[in-house]
Amino acid sequence: MNISFLKELISCARGEIPSDLLIQSGTLANVITRELYKADITIYGNRIANVAEPDSLDPENCHQVIDIKGKYISPGLIESHLHIESTMLPPTEFAKVVVPRGTTTVLLDPHEIGNALGVRGLQLLLTQSENLPLRFLIEIPSCVPAAPGLETSAHTIDSKIIKDLIEKEPRFFGLGEVMNYPGVLFKDDEVLTKIKLGSKLNIVDGHSPGVSGRDLDAYIAAGIESDHESTTAKEFLEKLRKGMKVMAREGSLTKDLRNLLKAVKGTNLDLRNCLIASDDRNVIDLLENGHLDTQLRIAVEEEIPPLSALQMATINPATYFGLGHKLGSVAPGKIADIVIFEDLQKFQINSVIFSGKIVFKDKKLNWHFPEPKFPLWAIDTVKLIQPINPESFHATVSLSDGTYQTRVIGVLPHSVITEALVENLRVENGYIHPAPEEDILSLSVIERYGINGNIANAFVKGFNITSKDFAMATTVAHDCHNLIVTGTDHNIMTKAVKVLHQMKGGYVVIRGDKMQKLPLPYGGLMSIDPYKILYNQLTELNNAFSDITEFNEPLMALSFMALSVIPHLKLTDKGLVDVDSFTFTKLIIQ
Repeated sequence: MNISFLKELISCARGEIPSDLLIQSGTLANVITRELYKADITIYGNRIANVAEPDSLDPENCHQVIDIKGKYISPGLIESHLHIESTMLPPTEFAKVVVPRGTTTVLLDPHEIGNALGVRGLQLLLTQSENLPLRFLIEIPSCVPAAPGLETSAHTIDSKIIKDLIEKEPRFFGLGEVMNYPGVLFKDDEVLTKIKLGSKLNIVDGHSPGVSGRDLDAYIAAGIESDHESTTAKEFLEKLRKGMKVMAREGSLTKDLRNLLKAVKGTNLDLRNCLIASDDRNVIDLLENGHLDTQLRIAVEEEIPPLSALQMATINPATYFGLGHKLGSVAPGKIADIVIFEDLQKFQINSVIFSGKIVFKDKKLNWHFPEPKFPLWAIDTVKLIQPINPESFHATVSLSDGTYQTRVIGVLPHSVITEALVENLRVENGYIHPAPEEDILSLSVIERYGINGNIANAFVKGFNITSKDFAMATTVAHDCHNLIVTGTDHNIMTKAVKVLHQMKGGYVVIRGDKMQKLPLPYGGLMSIDPYKILYNQLTELNNAFSDITEFNEPLMALSFMALSVIPHLKLTDKGLVDVDSFTFTKLIIQ
């Protein structure tokens, strides 16, 4: 704010010059004091000038007046942790979806783009996020790759690159989630150097699933400020008590919010460090259920007072980000990000003001959206070195025919955590055979950037697929995003991979003689089509599962089967990973 504008803002606040907008007759949800009371608001430029007693401001001294009698004035909603890649939408289309839901600021950790497209991809995302009615705060990924040595990554963002980005690119806001928590606990120099560099930015985000006791103390002491991985009320409360900014997560797959709020509802606990986050949400979820307004509804249903719930999506994240002087509340001098709610139970959106401009009203977006650009290098990333055939998916062993105890990944509903199962599988003709009739499918990860052509094979249980001729494949495979495929039959898996390769990434589902496809050429992760087209494509894709499994979000669950920083058993292109020990393990137990 320069001196000239500051003088004008002061003049407007004193009534000496007209305001641009007067919001009158509404009830202010004051997240600073946790109060509801009638108030009139004026805006000058992109700032709030007045928060005044009702009818104390002259409507004649204003260029525009909106009357919102019976409605509620809230700060704009702030997403405290999101991977935009999970929405499959580039920033322009994402903004079109979430702004009508009251979201005005989003913190992005783009480590998926970082893994698939490297620093160029991060810079492209920064540019695509400009000139939109949504404030993007974009972090430098701290873990590209997430698990060095355990998987093949197309790119590496090390401490030297992070240092260079901090010095040369001021648009980066913070350091993305430090997923390599073993590296922190084992005092790895490279990991600690990244954290030290991140302290020069606004925040250092965390990721510590199941970490507790002295290990949690050590993780926090390293300078990591937040966590969004709690899955139990006990874990949530321990992290709160130790001073972390703890995000209650409600994603499309990971639905932890209701469970975590048990730790705080009906108590006198100070909730200033409680935030809500999405982490990973898909476009169907966003369009059909909502964004942060969904979490607010759930919180109120779980008996959290509406104003406390609003604090978790406004002033609490703003304070964590170090932006409490600009965002997160409706007060004089703050940036005019405001949501008008019809009520504080269902949180139905009436209108949205972003940086002083009415950007959503009467169910219409009022913004000229720039056309995003996608250079060829960003949409041509699937490069398979060797031909794929059914034998590619054989889990070969040097054992005589027979039945052997075999490690199997156990997929769990609504969770990215997997079980380390032991099942009896048949070895015949030199390889381990899946057992689809017992819900044990083949699972393979293929290096897809043209680096080494690695293929690793294993087994997964829990999808409960009833189709005998089935395969699903995707290039969305956290976090290195190699190609992952599972199925009942190696011939069908081969077909799915070949189709996926031809369309430059995305999702393919085959069941019998039917095939559904969803192209995601942007890094092999995101669509380049308008959100309505993506929504229809994803809906059709999900319908392919409607009568063959009751498992929720099987495609999203598949995407996490290669995430070797989440317990307990995962598969990368280099082999089966025991995440608890961060080492490779063998399929057959001998």
